[in-house]
Amino acid sequence: MSSFPVPPSGAEMARVAVNNAPPKQEQPVQPEQQQPATRQPVNRPAESELFPGMNKPMPEEVVFEWIAPERPFKKHNRQFFTTIWMIALLLSLIFFFAGQLPLIGVVLAVVFMIYMLFTIPPGNITHKITTYGFRVEGKLYYWEEMGRFWFTKKYGQQLLHIEVGRFPFHLTTLLSEELPEDTMRLILSEILLEETPEPTSYEKMASWLHKKIPIDIES
Repeated sequence: MSSFPVPPSGAEMARVAVNNAPPKQEQPVQPEQQQPATRQPVNRPAESELFPGMNKPMPEEVVFEWIAPERPFKKHNRQFFTTIWMIALLLSLIFFFAGQLPLIGVVLAVVFMIYMLFTIPPGNITHKITTYGFRVEGKLYYWEEMGRFWFTKKYGQQLLHIEVGRFPFHLTTLLSEELPEDTMRLILSEILLEETPEPTSYEKMASWLHKKIPIDIES
């Protein structure tokens, strides 16, 4: 008489399943997530309570201030003024024989102005760069009305040029030793574009005349 195998009990089947189960993978410990650093609040203009959407005015603050002569200056020798007077005399003779007597007065006025500019040293004026704009002796030019800026040299002195949207339409100031060109460029580049414009017709004519008649004789 044949005997049939006895099926395993439920407990034995559970024990076998546990023994044959794949090893349980340990879950990696998640590091604690760092909280993002809180940003410092930006000092912005306070909003008006009476007029929603409008900001209260902020006081003007001086960023940099320096004192420099109002224009470049260099002492010239006697030969320079002799050349000026010879040119003025030649032009006056031409206008006299041409019957243009009023133009002789214009020539004499220009010569007198040149003599005053090159004999009397300029005075010092105060320049200020503020949060509002550029102040020259108290006269304020706002950032919104300024255009490009660039640098030149005259008589070995560093000059800063800025375009403005109102008269005189072009600011020219002398830099000081306390404010070199690199520092000024770093400040103005935050708001304005550094670019040298193309010379105007007047500047081209003055450059041509200077090459033909070099009256700027070194002292």
